[in-house]
Amino acid sequence: MKNKSKLILYVLLAISVVIGVAFLFLNKGTGDGTMVSTILNWAYILLAIAILLAIFLPMVYRSGRGGKKTLINICVFLGALVISYLLASGNPVSLSSSVAEPTHGTLKMTDTVLIMSIILLVVAILVTIFGSLLRRKS
Repeated sequence: MKNKSKLILYVLLAISVVIGVAFLFLNKGTGDGTMVSTILNWAYILLAIAILLAIFLPMVYRSGRGGKKTLINICVFLGALVISYLLASGNPVSLSSSVAEPTHGTLKMTDTVLIMSIILLVVAILVTIFGSLLRRKS
């Protein structure tokens, strides 16, 4: 099993390197965005794989608290997502006249992602600080 997972990681790394090199050499600034969309799609695929592995591996390889901890983390993430969505205004920003006006839904989701990033950054900083303080205390 360990050799299979290493092989999969090496294949993903090789694909990433090929796409990165292609991006450097094939993106001539023509403005067509073909390589940008390719690299973004690969990033989305890798993100989806990481999310699925983070959710399902602790449930498959149980070490006692793994499944409970994963469910708690998912609930915290979904709670932060709901809070971010409720805080997002969706109001348009002033853009130059040559740029098409985005829809209300696009603005709402952009605001949601930005607020979610800020909330998760603050939570990560607080967990880092308080986690080390609690370890010292015990």
